[in-house]
Amino acid sequence: MFTRELPAKLTVIMIVCALVSGWLPATLKAQAKPTLTITSDILPYQSFKDEVRSIVGSDTTSLDDPQMRLHKFRATLTYPQVFAEGRTVLIHELSYQVIDFEFNRLTADFTQAHAAGYTLMLQRRLSQKWSLWALATPSMASDLKAGLSEDDFHFQTAAIAIRHFSDRFSLGIGAAYSTQFGNAAPMPLLAFDWNNGKNLQAKAILPVSVEFWYRHSQRLDLGLMTSGDGNNFHGDPEIYGVANPNMRYTMLTLGPAARIKLTPWVQLHLEAGLVGLHRFEFFDSDHEEASYDLKPKQYARVGLKFGG
Repeated sequence: MFTRELPAKLTVIMIVCALVSGWLPATLKAQAKPTLTITSDILPYQSFKDEVRSIVGSDTTSLDDPQMRLHKFRATLTYPQVFAEGRTVLIHELSYQVIDFEFNRLTADFTQAHAAGYTLMLQRRLSQKWSLWALATPSMASDLKAGLSEDDFHFQTAAIAIRHFSDRFSLGIGAAYSTQFGNAAPMPLLAFDWNNGKNLQAKAILPVSVEFWYRHSQRLDLGLMTSGDGNNFHGDPEIYGVANPNMRYTMLTLGPAARIKLTPWVQLHLEAGLVGLHRFEFFDSDHEEASYDLKPKQYARVGLKFGG
């Protein structure tokens, strides 16, 4: 058994970054139309960094290079509302994600996890130099093998004050708050958005989401991205044998990306690279039962965005 504690704060910030990464521009550029985004992650089998004897059960025999891989599917429906001549924008977002787990030379009780949520986002231009951005997200994360309970539901919120130094550079500072990992506490966020006025853009929500983009043409953007994803899935107590089972999942990726405008209302997103951090932690309430890290491996992500 091996455990290297990853602060829950980092995982929560990863989740918040995933929610807000597409909605923090240097200026409030309201989208007048709804969008539907469908994304699929495909990963190869990954080996464990350390010796694995058993994820479940009491077998103490060392396993011969056990491996696992994930397939992730996510759908997001976004509906913006514009008020006060564009100074105020409300964005309603519904999302659903399913993760399938596959194993090689290993048996485990978790095979699928589901997450769904509703996010209300606010963008408000306070003055020429200042904007306010905020969100609130009630969500559900579960293996859905038992009836839903209050342990399957979480709440996240975040707010960022943005200083617009020019049309090319903005800097924001704020905080996030989440009940997803037990005792909640505010967590700092730092964001920036920069462009050269022509074909280069960089934006980030630190410490884990950074993007660089080069506009090759009106139809093609080329980029480099690092981003995090994660969640805390509640399990069925009868399957896992503990009173309040939870699987905390964290993934950090780095790689090149491309956005291709196929038609005026359809955009293709391609991404590939390296999964640098991939961790699974199993908890009974706030007590850690086991922790597993996977070796770095390549990944691929394909997405389609309709509307906008």
